[in-house]
Amino acid sequence: MAARHSIVQDNFKLILARLLLFAIALMESAHAASPGVLSGARVAFEIQDVATIPGISLSRPPRLNGLISPPDNSHRLFVVDMDGAILIVQDGVLLRQPFLDLARHRAPWFMKDALEQGLISMAFHPDFARAGRPGSGKFYTFSTEQSSDAPVTFPARPGLPAPTHYDVVCEWSIDASDPSKADVRSRRELLRIPHPLEDHVGGQLAFNPNAQANDPEYGLLYVSVGDGGNTIHLGKLVDEWRTAQNKLLPLGKILRINPLPSGSKPYSVPNENPFASDPKTLPEIWAYGLRNPQRISWDTGGDHVMLITDLGQKQFEEINIGHSGGNYGWSEREGFSVVDHADEYHRQAITQQESALPFIAPALAYGRSVGIAITGGYVSRRTDIPELNGKYLFGDIASGKIFATDVAMLKEGAQPPFYELPVFHHGKVASMRDVVGNDRVDLRFGTDDLGYIYIMSKREGTIRRIVRAVSVDAPIAPVERPLER
Repeated sequence: MAARHSIVQDNFKLILARLLLFAIALMESAHAASPGVLSGARVAFEIQDVATIPGISLSRPPRLNGLISPPDNSHRLFVVDMDGAILIVQDGVLLRQPFLDLARHRAPWFMKDALEQGLISMAFHPDFARAGRPGSGKFYTFSTEQSSDAPVTFPARPGLPAPTHYDVVCEWSIDASDPSKADVRSRRELLRIPHPLEDHVGGQLAFNPNAQANDPEYGLLYVSVGDGGNTIHLGKLVDEWRTAQNKLLPLGKILRINPLPSGSKPYSVPNENPFASDPKTLPEIWAYGLRNPQRISWDTGGDHVMLITDLGQKQFEEINIGHSGGNYGWSEREGFSVVDHADEYHRQAITQQESALPFIAPALAYGRSVGIAITGGYVSRRTDIPELNGKYLFGDIASGKIFATDVAMLKEGAQPPFYELPVFHHGKVASMRDVVGNDRVDLRFGTDDLGYIYIMSKREGTIRRIVRAVSVDAPIAPVERPLER
């Protein structure tokens, strides 16, 4: 009887122990999956060198401008060099042969000499790896070109100068015999946008990663386009031509199209586009009133919000939440002020009467004391870096400062706190200027199919990945934003 009682006790203890371990595992899992807290955290974020890209230009380092993975589970990294090349890093090794070399295959039309010109971005069709689908093996590029005999999609409007170049969106296919090469004969031009000045050019190409195959959003290509250039450099008024508010121009907009051919047309306009049936508006427009929306992305968790970073004139840098048909106010608004077209340094308060105008306020904005040119940016959803889980990462192009804010707190006009992330590289805390070895970093972000976030520069060719948080002495504090309204 005693022996039997002992066995029952032992079994009971074993069950309790297992229940305790299960409870601990659940708690750890919940902790890992919940958004981390940055305020007061004594951590820095280690960036690991992944690969170094040689420049295709002999006169300067590579101008790395983006990094993505194709939706084929190959975990390859496709890296965009603005000087004209797309290169592949596979298993940490750079393939010697470029995937695509526009500087070679589009000479003499390809343009890369101005600061913002060149091969700007690329995107893979979500059906890229689905054999038999119309988008199978397809990808898209956004680049700048000189005039050619190709038809212009949106003719220049009266009052604008002759184009200095064209922003061009093209579709390509992979080589049927080699998945590491593009078929240069497959080039098919979709959009050719006349651009009056050499800056504020085309920005991001992207498909919504949250859209499923049966969703009307699936397979629709978003195209962000700058407002045509900073007219103040010509001795004119701020935004002399008011292009971003002109809905008959593609400039200062986010466009949305189905990039696959439709009969004799190179693409089609989705019926769900907000202005598809408005004769006074280009049907391709999805949102407008933006100055230089270089980067767009979506949160793959939470509310799946679309995030737009818009570079400011002299007052505010902005993060905006993407809304179909949204008007973001440029150049009547910059951040939380009214634009004085005669004086870019003059900040004018928004009056009660003006606040009733239908402009969407930024979710987060900061002045030039924090940074001079914003760049995005992705929401981290990796649970092995819990401090960044649910955080939108963005930064300042020039200084290379990397910032993060809680994506769930990004609401129109909300102005949530954000934090500068300390960087840990080669065993010590360092600024990105130190890491890159240049006073101007020209910061860029990328992401892969595993959710890692990558850091790049247009000043040197090393790709780096954020891999973990390490303990440091100094706590992280919110960035101070004086006079932000």
